[in-house]
Amino acid sequence: MTQQAVPEPTRLSFEPAFLGFQHMLASFGGILTAPLIIAMGMGLSLQETSYLVSSSLVVSGLATFIQIVRVGPIGSGLLSIQGTSFAFVGPFIYAYETMAQHLLPSEALGTLFGSAATCAAVVFVLSYFVKSLRTIITTNVSGTTLILIGISLIVITLQNIHLAYQEMGSMGWQVLVIAGGVFVSVLGCSFFGLRLLKIASVAIGLAVGLIMAMLFGLVDWVLLEKADAIFVLDPLRHRWQLDWTVVMVLFPIFLVSATESVGDFTATNALSHYRYGDTAFWTRIRGGLMGDALNSFLASVFCSFPNTTFSQNNGVIRLTGAYQPTIGLYAAGFLVLLGSVPIISSLFQAIPAVAVFGAALLLFIMVAVAGIQLVLGSGLDVRSGVIVALAVTGGYIVSEWVPQVELMPQGLQAVLGFPVSTGAFIAVLLELVWPSHGQDQ
Repeated sequence: MTQQAVPEPTRLSFEPAFLGFQHMLASFGGILTAPLIIAMGMGLSLQETSYLVSSSLVVSGLATFIQIVRVGPIGSGLLSIQGTSFAFVGPFIYAYETMAQHLLPSEALGTLFGSAATCAAVVFVLSYFVKSLRTIITTNVSGTTLILIGISLIVITLQNIHLAYQEMGSMGWQVLVIAGGVFVSVLGCSFFGLRLLKIASVAIGLAVGLIMAMLFGLVDWVLLEKADAIFVLDPLRHRWQLDWTVVMVLFPIFLVSATESVGDFTATNALSHYRYGDTAFWTRIRGGLMGDALNSFLASVFCSFPNTTFSQNNGVIRLTGAYQPTIGLYAAGFLVLLGSVPIISSLFQAIPAVAVFGAALLLFIMVAVAGIQLVLGSGLDVRSGVIVALAVTGGYIVSEWVPQVELMPQGLQAVLGFPVSTGAFIAVLLELVWPSHGQDQ
């Protein structure tokens, strides 16, 4: 018989709500920071950025509800909080910048969301074959992709900080102080603070950045004064279009994100005291991946970014010992409630970009480190080391070489010009042509 998780009674009626608030707090900074960085990287208007930030909160709440409640085969039924993964930051900015050369901002966004919806639909179908998917998207492929994502975003973030430093002229030291202060704050909370501080490290770091910017007189509160009373989702705000070049850039990230989610669901499954590997386990994993895919599709409908399961909430479960799905429903409610109050998104937009970059720099370093740890954790041998090394270096070499080939079709040039997707393709190809001798990757 399948081992069932035994719910633990709560002593006080408000305890699930309090625990749900902790889960919301753990994911709050990440949910808002990712879309904020994407919007900044795209150079979107303040109005569009405000919509993206608010919609990210509301959609994350709705997505969390779908993931937990489990409608038919869709959803894991576990305490899984949803939000935008940082893995999508680089690909979305790259694809937008490529299209912005010949499309209006609204058209480029519509193409992004339409293409992302297509990727989500394909992943939904592939979720039925989750066991086979793991034989293709191995730890080497996932690790390579995460390493490339982390490196590329670290470079972009450092460039943005340097640009802000130059723009401030003689007061450039303030930029370094704010970015450095946020970086150290997030680092301190993550590695040297109490576990509760670790959970809220990003939110605390951004709060420190906002306070420092206020002391330097760099905060503009005009957005708070113009904020609407309530936020309402705007379906298909930008008319969908499909661009197969964009699909080719985004799809590898969707696949890698799916494999990451398998790990997150597996951890939550264990923390919820369910068995590993039985039929019920794979039903939950498959349902979770289908939930991620459906939620990413809905995110595109509401002109927000793809949703995936947040791993940091497993830390909250470890900390509190509480894993009842009801707790996640309270977290979902808090996310929708906060997203419905535009002043929240306006407050985040008031944070200077350099403060966001300070937090992002550490987060992107952690993404690259996570990729390295993923590869090392699988038992690094010569084959894995060569595959990862060739894929990482090959991704960058090809991306640098492509612009020099004048006769190459523009679409292919756009796909190969992004080192992350190119490196992922190289890693998959090497995995297929180089036998693993039955080793479990």
